[in-house]
Amino acid sequence: MALTLNMKRITIIIYLLIFSWRTEGQQIFERYTLQTGMMKYGSGIQDTIPYGKKGYSIALPANGQVIKGTVLILEDMPVNLRDSSKAPYIQIDKEACPKGFAVLYISTGIPIDLYFSKSSLQYVDMIMHEVFSQFHLPNKNIFLLGAMVSGHRALKYIEYCRMGLSRFNPNITGLVMSESAIDWVRQWYECQKQVRDSLSATGYFEGNLVSYLFKENLKTSPIVNIGPYIDFSGYSYFDVKMTKPKLYKDLSIRAYTYADTRYWFSAQGHGVFDSNFPDMSGFINEQKLAGNKNAELIVFHSNPSDPLNTELRRQSLTWDLVDRAELIDWMTRKMN
Repeated sequence: MALTLNMKRITIIIYLLIFSWRTEGQQIFERYTLQTGMMKYGSGIQDTIPYGKKGYSIALPANGQVIKGTVLILEDMPVNLRDSSKAPYIQIDKEACPKGFAVLYISTGIPIDLYFSKSSLQYVDMIMHEVFSQFHLPNKNIFLLGAMVSGHRALKYIEYCRMGLSRFNPNITGLVMSESAIDWVRQWYECQKQVRDSLSATGYFEGNLVSYLFKENLKTSPIVNIGPYIDFSGYSYFDVKMTKPKLYKDLSIRAYTYADTRYWFSAQGHGVFDSNFPDMSGFINEQKLAGNKNAELIVFHSNPSDPLNTELRRQSLTWDLVDRAELIDWMTRKMN
């Protein structure tokens, strides 16, 4: 399988040093190990991506400040907290550290890592144990935060812990997702439409990539056998049993999404199921049905008086609309 990896076999240590530096009001440490090997994302000979570095980056409050909690962000590739000018990942350490939060990024180094392999979850769990021990972080008030695919990874790790598989057993308090695809039945059908319509090179590539990864790892399609896709999803509208919501119902949860009926749901061949809004909305609705009184959906949209843009707003930009200071205040209120 493309993402089922023998970590010992493919990993070579190029360097294993802990780098650290200080910025105003916080300390930053990082440790990464370079891997060798390639991941296939298509059936072509050239359809490969090299593995990257695995490890972590952590931003800590300034010396002497009590650490009250941790924001955990699960990535595939390493983050560079020294350069935020074009950061493709969540940036929240500037708001979180002064309020007593550590911000921990864990990267597996596997491109487009959807956590098909339990080895990724085991690696995250191992790093959690090491980092919390080394930096004396309290095992409480842990908030998982994920935009786009990292939101899916957050759900998979929480599920891993709730199924009794974690050796670290983190005391997770909350979950925040921004525009995350988590219903992989819906996402599979969206990808088929992306390939069929070929409206853009990006959409065509993404549709083929996701279809290939799921075919290689689940060995079936939702048309033939919907079960594995529901099992892999943190939430699916098509799950008639709805057993997953109970895994998260004791958490404080926020989901952010961008839903604009003026164009996102009516232009360029894109409908409501071609966005992540159904996943975010459906997940929160099922949390409320399961009895979670601390689950909320925040929906962004354009100003009706603004001129209608002919281009669809990229879903990856939803995180840029989040009031990060207010989000950290929300986490502070939810602390134990």
